[in-house]
Amino acid sequence: MDNSYFSTLKDADINSGIFVFKDVFEVFKFLRYKGWNIDWYAAPNFEIMELDENRLVAAPVPFSPLFRGQNSYFEPCLPSLYRKEWTVLEELERKVQLEEFKHILSSNPEIQDQIKCGLTVNYIGLAQHYGIETNIIDLTNSFGVAAFFATSYYNALSDRYYPVMECVKKGVIYFLSMGMFASEFYRNTPVLPIGMEALSRPGEQRGYGAYLKEGSDFNTICPCRFFFWQNAGVSMKCFNLFNGGTNLFPYDPMAEKVSAMRKYRIYGRDSIAKVVDEYRDKKGWSIEEAEKCLQSSGCTILPTTPFHYTKAELSYITKRYHKTYSGSFPE
Repeated sequence: MDNSYFSTLKDADINSGIFVFKDVFEVFKFLRYKGWNIDWYAAPNFEIMELDENRLVAAPVPFSPLFRGQNSYFEPCLPSLYRKEWTVLEELERKVQLEEFKHILSSNPEIQDQIKCGLTVNYIGLAQHYGIETNIIDLTNSFGVAAFFATSYYNALSDRYYPVMECVKKGVIYFLSMGMFASEFYRNTPVLPIGMEALSRPGEQRGYGAYLKEGSDFNTICPCRFFFWQNAGVSMKCFNLFNGGTNLFPYDPMAEKVSAMRKYRIYGRDSIAKVVDEYRDKKGWSIEEAEKCLQSSGCTILPTTPFHYTKAELSYITKRYHKTYSGSFPE
């Protein structure tokens, strides 16, 4: 197809939404036309890099450009943490959920191996991928991954993504040309890698995250964006390219544990104690007061979380890890 009409497009018209691409594949073609040597999707690949002194991470490569796909344009565009007003009790429970997430993850043999190798684990970034509210806006280095999220919607009841079948609706692809290396962008809103092989979902999604301060709007931070018309046929094509989303959401025991923990609101007293100790000066909580408040709101408190990895799950994780990386940590 002749894409010569791309030469007539003005950046101001594109970013303002005056010009709308006919579908998400046209956005991909336009970026290729502009000289960006990007693929629709490639197998996840990670590289060890140093963020700063004594902080090594396994980052998805390439480091730039980065994308974000949304099935609608929101004003303002906020991370999950800033989309509502939190009561003191709700904030307490959210912090306990983060601590429980760390607690459960600490027994994952891949995570243990990476920590022994000196790698930093981005717990907050990983938790974002499992539904816990944070100040992070998700990004990816894969245009295809961004396109999937831009042409699908999440159904909380079934806990699944479905293709957008509407036609008179705009989706949007955000574009960060310098990725995590844009110095001005980085100073105001740090962009850090999230995806790790140890947790397959954020790894498959090639995750990065922009850490927003309260009151920040991602639309202002990232003004380069491409609007496109939703198209049922294109949505189905993107959906099928990722096998109905299962390629981006492979079997992951952690997802089931976090989902059950949040649904039934069952927490460990040890995690509550850590949260209370960390924020004692700010909130003035005692462990007993925190437990009583959580219980009065419908939470169940046990000595420790019941959502540990089972022996079968640990065996599965270990075998998969050995298969991928022969010679890795011993049995």
